[in-house]
Formats: sequence, C-alpha cells, structure tokens
Amino acid sequence: MTKHGKRFLRFQLESDLKLKGGHGMPRYEKAILLYNRNAGQGDVNELLQQTLATLAPEVIELTLIQTQAPGEAKQRCKQLPEDIELLIIVGGDGTVHECVNGLMAGNNQPTVAIVPAGTCNDLARSLQIPTVDDALTAIVNGTTVAIDIGQQNDSYFANFSGVGMIVEASKEIEAETKARFGKLGYIISAIRSIKEPKPFSYTITTAKGETSSGDAVMILAMNGQYIGTIGLFLKDISLSDGKLHLFIVKEAGFTLLKNMYSHAFTDENWLNDAEGIEALELDQFTLTCHQTLDVDSDGEINEQTPVSYTLHQQALTFITEQQEKD
Repeated sequence: MTKHGKRFLRFQLESDLKLKGGHGMPRYEKAILLYNRNAGQGDVNELLQQTLATLAPEVIELTLIQTQAPGEAKQRCKQLPEDIELLIIVGGDGTVHECVNGLMAGNNQPTVAIVPAGTCNDLARSLQIPTVDDALTAIVNGTTVAIDIGQQNDSYFANFSGVGMIVEASKEIEAETKARFGKLGYIISAIRSIKEPKPFSYTITTAKGETSSGDAVMILAMNGQYIGTIGLFLKDISLSDGKLHLFIVKEAGFTLLKNMYSHAFTDENWLNDAEGIEALELDQFTLTCHQTLDVDSDGEINEQTPVSYTLHQQALTFITEQQEKD
C-alpha cells in the first residue's frame, strides 16, 4: 500500500500465487479485510503488510476497507455481500464489537477472523489468538469455532456486558491515559473504581419470572473469559457453552481486588470461595436498577438500564487456534 488516503484496495491474485499457500490452493474465493487505522498503539501499515503477505495465498479476491468514523464498521458488516466467505477484522475490541453488531443485524454471517491490533484484545484472547502471529497462523490453518453472542436490548456483545464499577473504569480511562499506559491503564482505572465504589439496588428477573434483588457495586454478564487482559474465568466459561455467566459483586475493596487479580492466576476454583461475589448461569433475564445506570458492553457504553438479556447460541463462527473442548 502506497497511498494512505485510498480507502478501498482490491487484490486480484493471479494463478502463480495459488501455489504459494501452505495447502497448495487458496482457502477462500472472496474475503474482506476491515481495519481501523487508529486501533491500538502500533504501526498499522506494518501490520497490514504482515497480514497481507500471509493472506495473499489464501484468498483469490481480497477487498480492503478502512474505517474512519465510529459506527462505520458496524454498517459495513451489516451490508456484506452474500458471496463474502471470510471477514478479517484488524483492530481492537471496539472494532470487533462494532463488527459483531453489524453481522448480527445483517444477512451474511461469514467466518470471522480477528487480527488483534488493540490495547486489550479480550475476545481474541478467549479465542486463543492473543498475538498477530497466532491469529495469522490460525487463519492459514482454518480451524473455526461457533460462539455464543449475547444481546442486550437491541444491541449485541461477544465478550461481556456490565453495570457499576466496570462502567466507571471505562469512563476513567480516557484516550490519553489509554495511549500512555496501554493495558496497564485498564488496571489503574479498575483500582481507582474499587477505591470509590458506588453501590446500587438491582432486581434480576429470569425468563421464568423468578426474581432476585439486592445491592451491588458491579454486575457482569460474561460470555468470554478475559476482561482488561486478565483471564479471570479461564476454568469457568466457554464461548460456546450456551450460558451467560452472571457475576454480582456485592462489595468492593482490596478483598475483591485480591480475589479478582491474584487468585485468578493461582487458584482455578477461586470463584467458589470468592468473598462478596454471587455467580449465576442464565441464558435470558432482565436487569432493572433503582436508578438509571449506563451499561458497558465490550468496552463500549451504549445502553442504559433497564436492560433485557438474551443469549444466541453458536450465532457466529470465528477462527480460533484450536477447537474448544467440552
């Protein structure tokens, strides 16, 4: 690529390229590579060169789309042509979140590959492709997994949705802090939120009409395993287990910090004895709060309570390093 301002670039690969793939022939007829030039902290041009060098033998016709404004990735994915077999997303969690929302609202839902180019890349971590090299190797190998997608009111999330401290942490980490501290910035923001928690009253109503009420400082509906690069739920959650894992955090403080950031690395059963945390497994429920609260889904604040949750089982297919085990 030599002209940065050019938004669309189509590569028609000739027959001599077909012989360079690891399996001898291109794996895909048509694919789209969608990228966010502003994602993460690296050089997107260098990343694109590395990505294209690997993908060229795998795709006969590859179209590049550069997104330049919020919401554009969602709209592009909603309008994908029917003959697109693979969507490659080069970006961070925010770009992936937009794409998931566009795919769930569109008519074409091709296989999705993430090339992680953001700060945290939490969904890519859950898919066992935390680095660019891991992601490109997985695309070449072609191993896929169908994952669940959560819905909150009229929008969707692949990794998590939450209220309370998680929202405060997201608001705390402004663009300048994120650019300066990267992954560490999320942990710093989480610690700040824990020091000054804001309790709220909530009611959870299940699809069967059962209710549960109380006070909390954070409620998380997890579909993935990572949040802010921390693998809190590696032994407890699968992207394809047909459940939303609901964690109701009753109180904050250093006890919570110890449980969530220390035990998670040393004790696979830490949730069984986690103080002040109630865990539920649901596929459909409604969350109401005494006051109106913002809702953070996959790092994006785009809803407010009350919010109704539904899980769409194995709704989208993603490239992964290896198949998840039951």
